[in-house]
Amino acid sequence: MPSPHRSTGDSADRRPPDRNTYRPPSGGAAEPVGPGDRPIGMALTMTVRRVVPVALLAVSLAVLGAGCGERSGSGWSDGAPGSSPGPASASRTAEPGGGAEADRVVFFSAAPKGPTDGHQVLHDRAEVERYAAAFGAQDPQARTRIVAAGRTTDFGRQVLVGWTATTGCSAATAAALSVSGNRLELRVSQPEPPPECLVAFRVSVVFQVARERIPAQPVFG
Repeated sequence: MPSPHRSTGDSADRRPPDRNTYRPPSGGAAEPVGPGDRPIGMALTMTVRRVVPVALLAVSLAVLGAGCGERSGSGWSDGAPGSSPGPASASRTAEPGGGAEADRVVFFSAAPKGPTDGHQVLHDRAEVERYAAAFGAQDPQARTRIVAAGRTTDFGRQVLVGWTATTGCSAATAAALSVSGNRLELRVSQPEPPPECLVAFRVSVVFQVARERIPAQPVFG
């Protein structure tokens, strides 16, 4: 008569598989797997999953570091200041023969205030004083400096050339006088104007030039 209880061997065969036991897909013998052990395929997959986020993090940090570097190049216009220009240095002006002579800048101002646009060759101190008076109460300091420049000029060998011109929405940083034949031209260096123009700037400059370089009938252009 059969026993009502199953054998111990049959019960062992029907127990659910242990989570710590690795069974290969081919149905081979099961091998115990410890807490720190993983099959080769499983360990490789987990390693790849860990490496990928680390690599992505490294790339992200590299891109972020490149974006935070110092700006260089043409980010700033001409590398010239947009305001508060310094005093102009001696300009270089072309002669008809192709040579060049340094003219002395005895007065330079790039402030919005100043007389109306104009130009004049000043042959003596009386003409200098009348020219300086045009600055009047708008800029007393400019008037004083121009008169002082006339007092130190040897009008037997030199003349002064005064020039005031509008430069638009940016202040001039330097000015030069060009002489070619009978033609006199004012050349101004200035940065790019800002997007919004709030006030128009003027440049007022007085050059000290050798008398023989200025034509008797100059044409201002």
